[in-house]
Amino acid sequence: MVTKSLDIENDVLLSSIRKLGDNSKESYVIFDATNHHGILACNDSFCMLTNASRSQILNTDYFSWLSIDEKKTTIKMIKEKIHNGIMVQAKLYHNGINKSPFWAEIQALPFCNEANRTKYVLVLVKDVTYYRTEDFLMRLENDMYKAIERDSTLEQKMKIICRGLDDFFTPNIASMVLVKTESNQLQVFTGNDPEESVPRCCENNAFFIEVMQSGNARLVENLDEVNIPEEHKQYATLFEKPYGWFVPIRNQQRQVIGLFSIYFQKTRSDQMSFKNMLQKMGSLVALAVTYARTQKKIWDLAYTDITTGLPNRHSFVNSIEKEVEHGLSGFIKILKPSEFHQVVELYGREVGDELLRQLAKRLEQDKPEDNEYVARFTSSSLIMSTLAHNENLQEYDKRIKETIRQPFIIGGKQIYITLKTGIASYNNDTKIIDAIRFADNALSFAIDRPGTHTEIFTTEKNDVLIQKMTVLNHLSQAIKNKEITVHLQPKVDLRDGEIHSIEALARWISPKLGFVSPAIFIPVAESTGKVLEIDVLVLETVLSWLSERQRLGKKLVKIAVNISPDHFYYTHFVQDTLKLVQKYNIDPSYIILEVTENIGLVDFQSAFKIIQELKSYGFKTSVDDFGTGFSSLSYLQQLPFTELKIDRSFINAIEDAATLAIVRSIIQLALNLGMISVAEGIETEEQVEILRALGCTVGQGYFYYKPMPIEQVDKILDQ
Repeated sequence: MVTKSLDIENDVLLSSIRKLGDNSKESYVIFDATNHHGILACNDSFCMLTNASRSQILNTDYFSWLSIDEKKTTIKMIKEKIHNGIMVQAKLYHNGINKSPFWAEIQALPFCNEANRTKYVLVLVKDVTYYRTEDFLMRLENDMYKAIERDSTLEQKMKIICRGLDDFFTPNIASMVLVKTESNQLQVFTGNDPEESVPRCCENNAFFIEVMQSGNARLVENLDEVNIPEEHKQYATLFEKPYGWFVPIRNQQRQVIGLFSIYFQKTRSDQMSFKNMLQKMGSLVALAVTYARTQKKIWDLAYTDITTGLPNRHSFVNSIEKEVEHGLSGFIKILKPSEFHQVVELYGREVGDELLRQLAKRLEQDKPEDNEYVARFTSSSLIMSTLAHNENLQEYDKRIKETIRQPFIIGGKQIYITLKTGIASYNNDTKIIDAIRFADNALSFAIDRPGTHTEIFTTEKNDVLIQKMTVLNHLSQAIKNKEITVHLQPKVDLRDGEIHSIEALARWISPKLGFVSPAIFIPVAESTGKVLEIDVLVLETVLSWLSERQRLGKKLVKIAVNISPDHFYYTHFVQDTLKLVQKYNIDPSYIILEVTENIGLVDFQSAFKIIQELKSYGFKTSVDDFGTGFSSLSYLQQLPFTELKIDRSFINAIEDAATLAIVRSIIQLALNLGMISVAEGIETEEQVEILRALGCTVGQGYFYYKPMPIEQVDKILDQ
């Protein structure tokens, strides 16, 4: 009676559960939790959902309908909860008959008997594959856009696609994405860890071409029957996926850019829905590929010199910084053809660009090892890094001279060049920007040397440049505030020791820098165009002094004022100088305008006209530092100079027989041309005696007078 009573109670409970299932309007099954989870009832909707008849469903273990690939921990969790009388809700793969697994959302509602033990379980089953797929695609798209925002690599973006596919169907598939490259190969991307066994590129062979050209997916049940790379077959075998499905990937223009290569454990009956999903995923692949190619074009624009095709400075710095991050060290070289600007002026900017391109090509071909990187640095120079612990300067000089030994052929023209190089080292302790600056620093010293020349950076060179920059920063204010003063150094008649004339010298005592040597601030002034203002300031100071002495009826002497050749490019130079002299009412014959020997670099006709015009007004003219230039004799005999000043370097070495011969020739030259010869830098009685014997008439130097303030010269002249 007890057993019969229990059966009646169970029947009543089962009937009630069935009604509950029918009222839910969902697909459902009812299984016996106490008898191997055997299915006792199901509705027609569940039969349709699983493509199975009732006879195929009833009395089977419900959990056998869940995918065997589902995580065992998930199944165990569901069983534990329902046996404890707890309702369970989960999303998992659900099987059917002759049907691929589908994503199902299940709600398992346990019902207990009088003993408070779970007897029956009502399972409501809903196919959520569509929603699951849409959610997956939405998340995948979101991940892709985040990767784009992070500027992730194409490989990282493709890994998102492959891992997304693998995770969505875990563990039913293993996937690859194959993307066509510009060289007509296929770039290979995977999402699984053992990707090292799969080459990053493979041949775009006949099988892949056929699939892509057909535009249709192709299912392969035996991978040995198709011509795909052996590594791809091994990849499928590794994950126990014997079936292959190859689906073309199209971009927005419907062009095939690659294909999905997907490996299954078993054939799928839902290929159409899977194909639709892959089409949407293909759009993400196309987006990533298009973005990567656009990014590459932008990168090329940002990191490539357009005119030569060489890497540019940004590319160079980026490359070297990576070397330093890996603990590597080496040397930076900046190379500049001395003749670059002349080449551009003669033949055009394009020829200059081609010269640098060909030079870079020769350097690439001649490099001893694969440890150099060459880029364009400025419009007229290249920059090169060399991975090395020590720099063999002799070997480098030999290599460079061999590199430029043959002419560069550009547009049918033969162009020979000399090359200047500045070198500095880089390592963990020296920032790249500093190393580049140091190499540029060394280059500035190399440029001042003749021929092909190389300079290595030293701290002393840097100190010189720092000093020059400091001077430059204060020079304009110094001129404005008239900090530039004048010292005078008399020139003496060597025959009687009387003052013959006086040279005016610019001196600068800065309130902030102290005494600044003319050897420093004059070259800076010349390079920045400020020397013209200094020359005028000195001339006006001298004229003011002469004017005051003239007003007081004191003795006047000729004053030599240094004039930069830059004045000879200024059309109003002579008239402006004349007006200034007239302003102070000084006879021009008291003014000697000294120009350095590089006056020969000025257009000869212009120089001749200016010197003649100055002479016509009574000005005297002098050539300073004669003998240090390269073109003296070519113009000296044709320009009407009054004085010829012999450079102090000859006077210092006058006891040397060869130097003595040179000085004798210069003095004789001046005599023949009707000029006064003036020896600079006299310091000893012996030098005076030699110069007298050679016929030199005027001398200047510390042996007689040092440069001194105007007030001190006043006292000497008034004695």
